[in-house]
Amino acid sequence: MLNISFGQQFNKPIVITLGFFDCMHKGHVALYDVARSIANQNDCLCALLTFCNNHFEVLGMDAKPIYTFEERLSIYKNVGLDVVASATFDKQFMNLSADEFLQVLSRYDLRHVVCGFDYTCGRDRKNSSYVKQYFERIGVGCTVVEEVLQDGQKISSTLVRKLLMQNQVEKANTLLSQPYFVTGVVENGRKVGRTLNFPTANLKISAQKLLPVGVYAGRAVVGRQSYPAIVNVGAKPTFDLQHNSVEAHLIGFDGNLYGATLTVELTKFLRPVKKFDSKEQLANQLKMDVESATND
Repeated sequence: MLNISFGQQFNKPIVITLGFFDCMHKGHVALYDVARSIANQNDCLCALLTFCNNHFEVLGMDAKPIYTFEERLSIYKNVGLDVVASATFDKQFMNLSADEFLQVLSRYDLRHVVCGFDYTCGRDRKNSSYVKQYFERIGVGCTVVEEVLQDGQKISSTLVRKLLMQNQVEKANTLLSQPYFVTGVVENGRKVGRTLNFPTANLKISAQKLLPVGVYAGRAVVGRQSYPAIVNVGAKPTFDLQHNSVEAHLIGFDGNLYGATLTVELTKFLRPVKKFDSKEQLANQLKMDVESATND
């Protein structure tokens, strides 16, 4: 999969899908499936446009992307995308009119454009009908994909984010192309888990990422191996540590993970993060967490 900058010269023919794609939910997958089918029919590459930074921050909003850009690249690769065109959402980009944005996009060898029914672009917020008319005027086909519903609700990144923050990770995962995950490099921790017979991998996580606080069952992927895990997302109040972090106990793993890149999927919410009166109480709870994580 190729990663190019928005506006960068790229001479191969592409079908491109427009959006932000801060995850790949079923609505996004529907867009991709249309683009992939058209790309295959026309013997060209399938591409996607996204932002490589936290656009919420630029807009002054108190929100974080569901995934980091690096995590999203791995998702795009998993679904089979050929090309990612990544734009930096800054004041210059934000001030582009729809026509200015579409003119830059038109520099590519576009064979077709795909967008969602609710897509808008430019400071003048032109909608998908305008985008379709724009490209058809210059001889490029454009397909607008209708909304995708589940249980009567429109599938959206906003809905996924809401479910995650409500600890409804199982429901959120039904909307996603793969279970919600966190990727980070394992760093040295306080090694308290070892004294409880529950050694944990402490992940270095980007501050620009949504973290649904709680204790979860999940799976940890190390290289080509996968292990069941219990995962603490958030503070460690038993030890008076209030900053949010991610640490995972890999069930059945014996080895050294320091410096390794670890991907941890969250598959089931077990309980809220809470403060225990002693390390012994915490150890007993962790035993119950392991039982809950492995009995499904």
